[in-house]
Amino acid sequence: MLVKLRRGRPPAVDGLEPGERVLASGAGPDGDVAATTHRLLLRDTSIPWTAVETASWDGDAELLVVTEVPDARGRRARHRVALESPRRLVDVVREQVTQSVVISRHVPVDGRRGVRVTGRRTPDDDIAWTVQVDSGIDLRDPATKSRVDAAVALVRNEVE
Repeated sequence: MLVKLRRGRPPAVDGLEPGERVLASGAGPDGDVAATTHRLLLRDTSIPWTAVETASWDGDAELLVVTEVPDARGRRARHRVALESPRRLVDVVREQVTQSVVISRHVPVDGRRGVRVTGRRTPDDDIAWTVQVDSGIDLRDPATKSRVDAAVALVRNEVE
């Protein structure tokens, strides 16, 4: 993915998908960054908006901090990108992350412990689902697994 910034004009970005366009961009010592209608483009990776859990700006350190949704093992990738002049980029990233979330609910399945079910809208207008299980929930227990599956179905049925 190549991002070339030109002052006063939209950045040139190689590898955009049909219908994808650049919304904002920024430059820094870690490389150029662009937010598109479909994803966040960093120097060495591309993160679809459906895979971004949180994004924040650390003004003191001048860092854009992006945390991805957990993978199947519960690990979250975190990206810290130094930016010299984020301009509109930080606001656009926040907007895209917020707009992608269709629904997010925490459903208790064992006392207060439960699951967070989140549905995010894809560029194709589908919904990508993620499920985060609270610590202490044992999915190896058949009764607990059944309650978790029911909680996920409950939330999905609200929008599908």
